Amino acid sequence: MKKICIILTLALILIFPVSSLAHMIWLLADQDVAQVKQPVKIEIGWGHKFPKDEQIKAERLGAVKAVGPDGQEVALKKISVSQYELVPPTAGVYLISAQLVPGFATRTPQGMKMQSKKGVPDANYCFRFDMAAKTLVNVGNSKQGTDRPAQSNLEIVPLKDPVALKVGDTLPVRVMFQGKPLAGVKLEFTHENWADPQKPSATLGQTNDQGEIQVKVDQPGQWLLLASHKTPYAQPEECDDNFYRATLTWRVR
Repeated sequence: MKKICIILTLALILIFPVSSLAHMIWLLADQDVAQVKQPVKIEIGWGHKFPKDEQIKAERLGAVKAVGPDGQEVALKKISVSQYELVPPTAGVYLISAQLVPGFATRTPQGMKMQSKKGVPDANYCFRFDMAAKTLVNVGNSKQGTDRPAQSNLEIVPLKDPVALKVGDTLPVRVMFQGKPLAGVKLEFTHENWADPQKPSATLGQTNDQGEIQVKVDQPGQWLLLASHKTPYAQPEECDDNFYRATLTWRVR
């Protein structure tokens, strides 16, 4: 019986190599509708449980950017590893994005190693992770620019202004992978009033042929959408898969 359990465990590791372990990164703004030249605090979330979980390590965090309504990057003031401040100079929609430093994770019988499987003789699965997060700040209650892409490898693009949503509304989104709509990708969702501590998110469904899906919002507060996508790694002797994750956050009134 013990031997059978070990075999089943290893089989599950190979079938579900990433989803049960991978963290996600997200962004929270303290204002979704802000005023010109008034500070907006941006917090970087990290872990499994939205909206608060672990403190992200400085060496794991890549670029954190704000892009204004004219498409130009706007300076962000760094307050701490996980907190930034935006002072929007003009009205319009500001796109805030954060990128995790890409890297490798290899699973072994002893646990995870943050490296490729080269030089790891007991490696049973490796993935290279690429994770990004985005949120929108609407300054002066603008109506244009909410569907601008952040140009990460995997991205969730809202097709309607999420800031204007109220409980009971529907948000259409499109999932993009390397600049093209991604069909058949599974989306998960959660929000700050989530009631199940053992299951921090639920599956919304899969995108259609245009990479789109409808999100019914039935709770007020902060929401998060999560998209995950996997492709074969080009050098299988080094790693098995590329693993991409992207989040979109917004507040429902």
